[in-house]
Amino acid sequence: MRHSASANRSAGNWPPSFRAGWWPAVGLLFGFGGWILISVGVSGLMFGDSLSTMEEGLWTIPSGIVQLSIAVAILRYEDVSVRDLGLAPRLVRPALAVTGVVVLLVNVAAVALAMASGNEITVGLMTFYLTAPVEWSVPEVLVSAVSLYLFTGPVEELAFRGYLQNKIAAGVTVGSASVQTAIGILAAAVSFALLHIPVYLLLRSVSTGALLGTLVLLTATGVMYGVIYAATRNLYLVMFLHGIGNLWPLVVDPGVGGWPNYGVLLVIYVLLTLAYRHWLTDLPLPITGPNATN
Repeated sequence: MRHSASANRSAGNWPPSFRAGWWPAVGLLFGFGGWILISVGVSGLMFGDSLSTMEEGLWTIPSGIVQLSIAVAILRYEDVSVRDLGLAPRLVRPALAVTGVVVLLVNVAAVALAMASGNEITVGLMTFYLTAPVEWSVPEVLVSAVSLYLFTGPVEELAFRGYLQNKIAAGVTVGSASVQTAIGILAAAVSFALLHIPVYLLLRSVSTGALLGTLVLLTATGVMYGVIYAATRNLYLVMFLHGIGNLWPLVVDPGVGGWPNYGVLLVIYVLLTLAYRHWLTDLPLPITGPNATN
């Protein structure tokens, strides 16, 4: 197994230590929840009850800045550096490499699934979103890419995986280190999902049944990102994966129902997480918990 000196320096206590008790975590949730309610109200006054794709993308940018400010304020109060959470500069390159492989495999999988279903395949960057049934305009795709890649994914992962997951894992005292980490993953994922309720009920007006299905999917997605983060300790990686998961960078259109396929995605993420641990880090295979030394 190939290890780098920088990877060796990552060995130590994990998750990082936080100076305060539980109230900053509660403050983060109330801060995000309160801002979401304010954001829904303000965007409704500005754009009406139903936002277009362009309006939602544009509003996501200032909204994301507010959420980022909340997360950064909590981290500063806790006296935790973003480097300690997995945002060291040396982690950017492996995160980009893995994300690039994910993008490649996703496009290959989309083509394979389309061929297996007998769908017609159209080639073109973001054609998946530019044609029916989505039919976004090019400006809508560009604005959505900026808002989702640069704001939604990074901000939510910093708050819920980087801070909340680690905070909970470091704070619980029951069970083994792995159990404590699992509690952190699940609690952060559920919190992440529940905070989407105002958006889906008030802004997107989904039915109760659809909302429940969305909450299950968001929780499962949060667990997946949480496991990847706990296994790699690379917050850049889950930020990038979250971003592309919100807006797939496809160069093919596999047809209606061709993508996403969550079973295929799960296989891709599991294999790449194991590969990351094997070639890009020397962390022990079991998920570690609070203040576990390597």
